[in-house]
Amino acid sequence: MVCAHKPAFEDVLLTKSAESLEGLDRKLTLNYYSRMRFISNLLPLLQSATTNSPSSFSRAVSLLAAGTERKINVNDLELKNTFTTARCADHSVVMNDFMAEEFAKQQPGTTFMHGFPFVVDTGIARELPWWGRVGARAVTTILSPWMVSQEETAQRQLFHATSGLYPPAQTKSASQTAAGISSGDMLAVIEGADEQIGSGAYLTNWNGDAIKQKAFLKEYRAQGYGKIIWDHTMGIFDRVRKLNAQSS
Repeated sequence: MVCAHKPAFEDVLLTKSAESLEGLDRKLTLNYYSRMRFISNLLPLLQSATTNSPSSFSRAVSLLAAGTERKINVNDLELKNTFTTARCADHSVVMNDFMAEEFAKQQPGTTFMHGFPFVVDTGIARELPWWGRVGARAVTTILSPWMVSQEETAQRQLFHATSGLYPPAQTKSASQTAAGISSGDMLAVIEGADEQIGSGAYLTNWNGDAIKQKAFLKEYRAQGYGKIIWDHTMGIFDRVRKLNAQSS
């Protein structure tokens, strides 16, 4: 399963929180809450896949911006009082990181990944007005040597979504593909988000390599931010369920 989001043009320009009917910021919802809800809703199927023959393979991948983490405000995870577009991006990335770890702890037979596909030539400029498209084409031409094509990123993400380099913490089956497709002796299992080899939760760059942990993320982990973010996220889901039940 791959969860990904390409923001619309108006989302890129947001400087104020644009809230949904449930009172959640729209951009934070697209980049974070919706992904976690998607994964959460599919957990029974992911868990079942860990023992179903013949592959017994289970994996969830969220593509956003692993490796671009910056410090967040743990006292305002929802950004009700301190919203800016930059903070929204920071919260989305860090919370994606820690939720991959928390999901992996609770579902050790499934791999959970947060990846960064780098700058992909997706054609996003087509959503801009004509003057913006002209400027975007010029910028794209300049940056093209450092951009990844849609075809290449698709191949890379398919590899990340299926490779045995990113096994779950525990395989629930003797199937040869339960941990992913083997690369033989050519490549080794990578370091997980908690810096343990094969931990079941992985933060990867565009090339599929493990992202080096930043010092403040290690501090966050030691301070229990994973559980704090998990409890916050589950609380949001519960709040939304109640609101929807009242309005139905």
